[in-house]
Amino acid sequence: MYNIAIIEDDLELRKSLSNHFEQSTQLDCVLAVDTVDKFLKYHRDFMEIDLILLDVMLYGQSSILNIPSILQREPEATIVMFTLFDDSDTIFQALCNGAMGYLLKELDFNDLERKLISTLSGEGPLLSPAVAKKIINYFSPKSTEVIIAEQEAELSEKETIIIQLLKDGASYQEMAHFLGITLNGVRYHVKNIYRKLQIKSKGELWKRTR
Repeated sequence: MYNIAIIEDDLELRKSLSNHFEQSTQLDCVLAVDTVDKFLKYHRDFMEIDLILLDVMLYGQSSILNIPSILQREPEATIVMFTLFDDSDTIFQALCNGAMGYLLKELDFNDLERKLISTLSGEGPLLSPAVAKKIINYFSPKSTEVIIAEQEAELSEKETIIIQLLKDGASYQEMAHFLGITLNGVRYHVKNIYRKLQIKSKGELWKRTR
């Protein structure tokens, strides 16, 4: 039996999810609340929560920046976003902040339960098909122009990734989280990219690598 928690501000949906999991033989919902603050307040170590189903927007505010606080309280838990939002920026930010899954609320409860059990059984991260497609497109093979620029400028692997992140509109803070480096580290790599490509702005970078 796996212990799960639900953080969802829609009362009807929260109750429906909780009631569904009460009937499950493999998932036990040990905590269902409407805010991250309440999760932190009512969480107890003995709950041994394996997975947390987290809505992206709680009362009009993003929950993504609260993911590290949740993981600090329950570091072994898998956080799966459960949301209506499928834009690339939100997906990227959630995964960079520690989410290990991203599901859209188009799933029926039985499918949701099967997917949660599969990831808890070690079958890999949980992504809705539409979300997986966005991530694949994000890391799709680069254009010939980018490859040529890399060969000429001898960009490092990390610098190549930073170029892709810059083009996707990621902030320096998001890039630092994603790459596991400091803000100064990001600035250092960006400076090197500009020097190697002989450019001075993001606009020039876009023209050079599109």
